[in-house]
Amino acid sequence: MPQYFADIKEKEFFLLDDEAHHAACVARHKEGDTILVFDGTGRQYDARIDKIQKNFVRGTLLNEREVRRVPLQITLCFVPNSRAGLEEVLDKCTQLGVSVFQPILSSRSEYDVTKKWEEKQTRWRQIMLGACKQCNTPFLPKILPPTPFEKSLAEKTPALITYEAESTHTLFWGFEQIGSPQKLRVFVGPAGGWTQDEISLAATHHIPAVTLGVNILRAETACIAACAKLL
Repeated sequence: MPQYFADIKEKEFFLLDDEAHHAACVARHKEGDTILVFDGTGRQYDARIDKIQKNFVRGTLLNEREVRRVPLQITLCFVPNSRAGLEEVLDKCTQLGVSVFQPILSSRSEYDVTKKWEEKQTRWRQIMLGACKQCNTPFLPKILPPTPFEKSLAEKTPALITYEAESTHTLFWGFEQIGSPQKLRVFVGPAGGWTQDEISLAATHHIPAVTLGVNILRAETACIAACAKLL
């Protein structure tokens, strides 16, 4: 059953604009139909449509579904290489269960993710919503404003940094070394990789460098692989 992103209030739900249009005009639901709704915070309900108007659907919540949660809250700290690459990461890693996306500005950044940042939010939110619907998760991730690499290291949440030149220490070794936390930041570098100075700086903040395997991966593939291994 497809799910719809809804404004949920007490015992009622409301679909607005694109969600209402999709439910009424694309899926052609009628008043009295049962659908699945979610609010992005983890609440998911079977619900009944009571009223359909232009760009507006109202209904009644029937019962809340039991939701499966991912075992680890991951903040993916990644250096976007292109708009298409960033959107690929948002899509695939939302499906995997990433909680937060943190774009990083590094010394080898090639894509200016800060340009027209606010204008891009609507599209990127739609990509993440689509991924939530694809994998039937009621958890909509957050995407934070871009931040410089050095500034991001000051955050106290435990972290690992993936590094193509690291050949010994695996992702799981690093995870155990930092105490197998319930919340974790994972740093993935740009197409050109992290500089040695950036790896050394991470080490001063007690962030171990880890390998994702014997092959050197595309930056977007590395994001997906790291999250898939941990989740």
